[in-house]
Amino acid sequence: MKCIKCGRPVGASRYCNACGFDNKHIAKALNTADYYYNIGLEKAQMHDLSGAEIYLKKALNYNKSHKNARNLLGLVYNEMGEGGKAYIQWKISAKLSSVEENVANLYIRQMEEHPAVFEEINETAKKYNTALSYAKQGSDDLAMIQVKKVLSITPNFVNAHLLFALLHMRAGDNISAQTDLNNALAIDRYNTTARKYLNEMGETPDTVPEKRPADALKPDNENLRNVRPVDHYEDPNKETWKQFVYMLIGLAIGVVAMFVLVIPSVKASVSVDYNNLKKEYSQTTNKKDAEISTLKDDKKSLQKKNKKLTKRLKVYEGSKGEDSMYDSILKASQAYSSGNYVECAKHLLKVDKDSLPSTTAKNLYTSMKDKAFQNAAAQLYNSGKASFDAYKYQDALDDLEQSYKYDKSYNTEYHIAMCYKYLNKNTDKAQEYFYDIINNSGDSELIRKAANLGLDMVINSAKEAAAKAKGGSTTTDSKSDATSSSDSSTSKKSSTKSTTEEDFGADTSNSNN
Repeated sequence: MKCIKCGRPVGASRYCNACGFDNKHIAKALNTADYYYNIGLEKAQMHDLSGAEIYLKKALNYNKSHKNARNLLGLVYNEMGEGGKAYIQWKISAKLSSVEENVANLYIRQMEEHPAVFEEINETAKKYNTALSYAKQGSDDLAMIQVKKVLSITPNFVNAHLLFALLHMRAGDNISAQTDLNNALAIDRYNTTARKYLNEMGETPDTVPEKRPADALKPDNENLRNVRPVDHYEDPNKETWKQFVYMLIGLAIGVVAMFVLVIPSVKASVSVDYNNLKKEYSQTTNKKDAEISTLKDDKKSLQKKNKKLTKRLKVYEGSKGEDSMYDSILKASQAYSSGNYVECAKHLLKVDKDSLPSTTAKNLYTSMKDKAFQNAAAQLYNSGKASFDAYKYQDALDDLEQSYKYDKSYNTEYHIAMCYKYLNKNTDKAQEYFYDIINNSGDSELIRKAANLGLDMVINSAKEAAAKAKGGSTTTDSKSDATSSSDSSTSKKSSTKSTTEEDFGADTSNSNN
């Protein structure tokens, strides 16, 4: 050891030759601290955690700088579910050792790398204190709820198990109380409070089977197994050679006993624990998978119901400030009666026939739709065509696109594509429309105009490009002409207005300009 006064090495006599200070009493205090530390270690290894806490605190009373005692006390607190106290002891221990490696730094780092640990510690403390407050006020039901939450967060919290047992005893449920006490003894094997409660219930603590909590308490802390005792105090005036011989004999006996008795039992215990944990993990995983599958099915069912209800709500109330379908039907009917087919068609577009709940509403919708759409398409097409001929392409585009919603006419489609071209916007969409006319319209004059004026290509090249874009093979002019009449008869689109020479002349003049 070193002199407590000057810090220089001291011999076996504990007398400092440098400063003359007698360190005998200091050495005795340090050895006493080691003595209590070793007792605390033995009790910790026997899972007598509360007993280990008592002796480790005694060791710190004699030597507050005993870092091994503080580290072990922190491990004991951690095993008992009191992580906050454990963290405090390790922080103090880390401050005591500035040069040599201290295992407390490892424990601190493991906690600080996972911020959720501190949240669990805080939640445990808050809920446990709340449970105590409720218990003192006589609100046992509320206290039990809080204790259950505490144990769900920290299942190895001994004091929470004891409080839970006490609440069950007060409620007259001795069977549950006995389970809680067994859970506490599974963590702290010789806990005096738990054994006292068992004696009061007529149970003999020594015969009570040791149990662990249902969802698995924390396993034995490996850190406790790695802690080693410090040297015992020896009187320097005694001869040491006999002690050395005894130590060698004891070491030999310990090694033999370890290989014969301890190691096989440890291996068997580890194997059993591993199999149990594997089984519990498999059961938990299967349970969670089933819950997830059920939740997914519930989600799909709720989404379908929500979609149906939203659709029904739109019929009666509308959505996002828009008119409901009934309002749209009413306005369409008024416009239809006044001969305003464009306004009527505009309102009918907002109506989903299948969503209408009554047959009367559906019949009214059907009776107005055909005539309103046909007349609205014709009016808008004529208006758009007049703007087109007057080179007002944007106005023409607005009317023609609206007309195209009511009647998918190839002639309307052609003029929309030409507006895109002259306005130099949406050129990809214009090209798609020209290809659609060439591939599907069957109107040779409209095909020629789409090729020559729209795509600026000869007809054969335009047909090849359109067929390639569609993913088909190119055909000769004769084959195309032979099938054009068939295509036009089966096409789902019909032209509301035939192409005339005047239209072609107007398009040609626009192109030249």
